[in-house]
Amino acid sequence: MDDTSTTLVQVNGLKVHFAGERSLFRDTPPLRAVDGVDLKIQAGETLGLVGESGCGKSTLGRALMRLEEPVSGSIWFDDKNLSDMNGTELRKMRRDMQMIFQDPLSSLDPRMKVRRIIGEGLAIAGVSRAERDAQVEELIVKVGLRTEHLNRYPHEFSGGQRQRIGIARALATRPRFIVADEPVSALDVSIQSQIINLMKDLQREFGLTYLFIAHDLGVVEYISDRVGVMYLGRIVELADADDLYADPRMPYTQALLSAVPGGAEEGRERIILQGDVPSPRNPPSGCAFRTRCWRAEERCSAERPQLREVKPRHWAACHFAD
Repeated sequence: MDDTSTTLVQVNGLKVHFAGERSLFRDTPPLRAVDGVDLKIQAGETLGLVGESGCGKSTLGRALMRLEEPVSGSIWFDDKNLSDMNGTELRKMRRDMQMIFQDPLSSLDPRMKVRRIIGEGLAIAGVSRAERDAQVEELIVKVGLRTEHLNRYPHEFSGGQRQRIGIARALATRPRFIVADEPVSALDVSIQSQIINLMKDLQREFGLTYLFIAHDLGVVEYISDRVGVMYLGRIVELADADDLYADPRMPYTQALLSAVPGGAEEGRERIILQGDVPSPRNPPSGCAFRTRCWRAEERCSAERPQLREVKPRHWAACHFAD
């Protein structure tokens, strides 16, 4: 992205914890799904967010939409503090912020026809029926479907078509920012590229800003301007996509990239991580990745590395990132 771009979304010290269970015999610690995230998303860019399952990336995306309530920290959208907004204020803001969900079938009401699904946000916003119908018919064509599809139900479509409907629904209120939570992971590989290219085309046409959450690093590389890597609720590396893929500084990122198909041809040795991901209820002291890291030393257990700029526009949370 251009260094003159304006910040559209900013997150400061964000934490989302889920309470543990209490009983007569023991108390379970809280689950630290997001555990102190600082992040800026520039207007017009796509920020990819990757990491293993359970790292907190989907929870972070939902927290930005205030679908999950943070225990601390702040979320700013276009210089407005979402953390302090009440329900009425949030509903107004959500015209500018929308989500595309992972499973298009479960995210679409099976009792509604497509016309009503796409136009629901416009109806809530008080748009007249005639104007609503006109916008919905325009959108269904924009996402590659036909107007006659508007009179069908979600179960009558393929997975790729349902995701196109979900994208049209997200676009209906003309948002500026979209959180796309694993939007292609439930689709066949041949369909994934079609949806990704559609999202890129729509971004150019509507001036959209994306937070694109995925576990497939190949997909993320293709669509993203910058990429953030999450591990146990924290961002451990953040850089321009080309730079991160060419020169990863965090051992965890190096391991993830070594598993991307074609890595051997690029000279990457396959790194097999040992051990399981620690519990976010009881993360390790110091560096959370140290229990699986081949470079860990005594310092790593005693001192938590901070996310720092190790080269221009490239941040990493590792004592050895230099």
